[in-house]
Amino acid sequence: MFAYGPVPSRRLGKSIGVSPIPAKTCSYSCIYCQLGRTNQLQIKRESFFPKKNIFHDIQKVIKGNSADYITFVGDGEPTLCKDLGWLIDKCKNNFDIPIAVITNGSLLFQAEVRKDLQNADVVMPTIDAGTDDIFRKINRAHKNINFDEMIQGIVDFREEFTGKIWAEVMLVKDVNDSEKTLKNIKWQLDKINPDKIYITTPVRPPAEKWVTPPKPEKILYAQTILNNTFNIIDRENGDFGVTNFANASEALYEISSRHPLREEQAMKIERKFSQQGTLKKMLNNGELIKYNYQNIFYIFPKKFKTS
Repeated sequence: MFAYGPVPSRRLGKSIGVSPIPAKTCSYSCIYCQLGRTNQLQIKRESFFPKKNIFHDIQKVIKGNSADYITFVGDGEPTLCKDLGWLIDKCKNNFDIPIAVITNGSLLFQAEVRKDLQNADVVMPTIDAGTDDIFRKINRAHKNINFDEMIQGIVDFREEFTGKIWAEVMLVKDVNDSEKTLKNIKWQLDKINPDKIYITTPVRPPAEKWVTPPKPEKILYAQTILNNTFNIIDRENGDFGVTNFANASEALYEISSRHPLREEQAMKIERKFSQQGTLKKMLNNGELIKYNYQNIFYIFPKKFKTS
């Protein structure tokens, strides 16, 4: 399943997600990733799946569902998909729904990637660091990604792109929340000049279990340094679309594979199918696990267990 949802998004409302790449395939292996460590660390772009199959899946999910955005997000880095430009154009020509792309921005130094994103409405690159040393520590990028080249790629895209750029800064306690680090991040953001800046913090189980959000006062301090930011540190609310799933077990597995679920969210999905006991059975047989992060229980496949 390449398309799913709608899912509730703290930035995009009701979002139909599209993952055009294999699970956990990325150019980064971020310490805070909710899907765990990257299995396939790469920067080579590929046509991983038949593009017509991906689009057909999008059509099926959109049928009978309303959404605020179609969001290319991937179970890793969506710009690794060589067919992304074709998919965006196909969606623009067939649906009256804005297109968003959530990307780490690592490949925007490539002209073909910038071209592929030109017809999107919103592109959301991640800027978690202002210097190479912090970049390596928090994003753990592929060895062939140069930090300055990556930043310049986003700057170049800003100059070419007519849509909106919403930058995201993920803050992790004692990694990138110091005054010096925040000022370096602001220096890079000033070069990019995004339309919006979102400050986020880890709210779901991260790839590394020691990763935690900064203290509230540090987040407020970050806002004063970065200026004109939007805080999205609260957990999302809203329903998950389940009409394209055959049963509760399929819905729970597929949704939590891309979006770790709070326990109450998983129970709500189970109730939609009137198949009580499904979650308990999946936990008992090891398909899913329950993980406590920041005093909240999350549900996701065992293969994504944090380190």
